[in-house]
Amino acid sequence: MNSKVRHIIYGIISFVLSFVLFLISFAIVLQSTILNPSYIMDNMNASNYFVDKRDEIKESLVDLGYASGLDEKFFENVVDEVTIHDNTQAYLNSFYAGEKAKIDTTAFKQKFNSELDSYISKNNLKVANDGSREYLINQAANIYAAALRIPLFATLSVYLVALKNMMPLIIGGLAVLVAILCVIIIFTNSWKHRAVRYICYSTSAAFLTVGIIPAVLLSTGYMSKINIDSRAFYNLFVQSMNNILIALAICSVIFFIVSIGLFFLHKSMRRHASED
Repeated sequence: MNSKVRHIIYGIISFVLSFVLFLISFAIVLQSTILNPSYIMDNMNASNYFVDKRDEIKESLVDLGYASGLDEKFFENVVDEVTIHDNTQAYLNSFYAGEKAKIDTTAFKQKFNSELDSYISKNNLKVANDGSREYLINQAANIYAAALRIPLFATLSVYLVALKNMMPLIIGGLAVLVAILCVIIIFTNSWKHRAVRYICYSTSAAFLTVGIIPAVLLSTGYMSKINIDSRAFYNLFVQSMNNILIALAICSVIFFIVSIGLFFLHKSMRRHASED
């Protein structure tokens, strides 16, 4: 085979290999982050999500309370982080299981009703009718449920579930393709140091392509500049996305280390080949 043609062919194979390495890196990161409900919960805990969400819900309930004549202090103990945590976890688990997600407001309604009884008794108040009380509790529950819904999850849940179910097959298929391409490069080159060189090209390209996205976004602080009204969701989004970018950066570093190892292996093998 003509030397120039051979270099073109192996250059194409090396490019395809680098692209597959790029894809498998993203697939693995997605599998361990966005497609994993535990990842979302871990970031909620790390970003102080449940405390911030409690404060947001309380603020909305206070506005409702003003219209009903309830004092602001009434809402101090109506909602707590533990209930928000449990309801949010059940909500996320139902999404990732492919079920129709719904916020369970039973515990919240019971707590609200109990606090209302205590407030009425303590202040010697009279309730006009049961209908107005039920309306108030339902309105409060609607505010609570709306606050716990994660934006776009209802729209994206079908795609997330489908991707989550397919991802093991995708990663497995990409891994097999990586192995096949490496075998082709290694066993079709009579000089093995050339095979190492071509694989080194691929891992070096993967290092650059996988690393450029987190390098740009993390260095510019772009994620923190995105405007989200809810403080809880803002902190969760920034925390989650930065961790995804860090995971991609780690993949890039791994490719860099492998590339350095292959570079020195190539030099060593080439030196031995020339001596022979």
